[in-house]
Amino acid sequence: MIGNNTNSKMQQKNRGVTLVEILVVISVFSILITSVTSLFVSAMKEQRKSLDKAYLLNQGSFTSEYVSRALRMAQKDITGVCITKGFNYEITKGGNGIRFLNYRQGINCQEFYLDDGKIKVEKFDIAHDLTPSGLSIESLNFNISGQDQDDGLQGKVTFTWQLRSTGLDIQDLKLQTTISQRELDIKVRLQ
Repeated sequence: MIGNNTNSKMQQKNRGVTLVEILVVISVFSILITSVTSLFVSAMKEQRKSLDKAYLLNQGSFTSEYVSRALRMAQKDITGVCITKGFNYEITKGGNGIRFLNYRQGINCQEFYLDDGKIKVEKFDIAHDLTPSGLSIESLNFNISGQDQDDGLQGKVTFTWQLRSTGLDIQDLKLQTTISQRELDIKVRLQ
């Protein structure tokens, strides 16, 4: 009897795994792999979304800063060569553009305007795209206040614009900036 008992224990050890056990292990393994894969795919989508948003913010910041610096340094056109005599800025393109005398180029005009989904900058009568091809400008609007010498206010420009990424994950960004000129443009009234 002792020998018989040892034999049956050895037969149970060498028996192997059943088909049911293999199917259970494969099912559990498949569930784990599917979960990990879907987590990885969603993380990749979120990363791409974050990169698109960072690109949009970066380009928006660059464009806004470029336009702001140029507008801040605009000169009063006292001769009327570029815009209306005595003014700092002039709205063009139905509110979608602004023209002014650039301080660096002497008697040369500079203009920013919206054309075909891009912000264009025109200097020396040559226009260039200011925004890259990965972005579409949905709207651009300029508003001027305080440039009349009689209103007692410092000239300032507010520009609002909406940009959209044209990549896989379309995202929008709306920006508004107000700039006043670096040089004071108001008369001191003595009483």
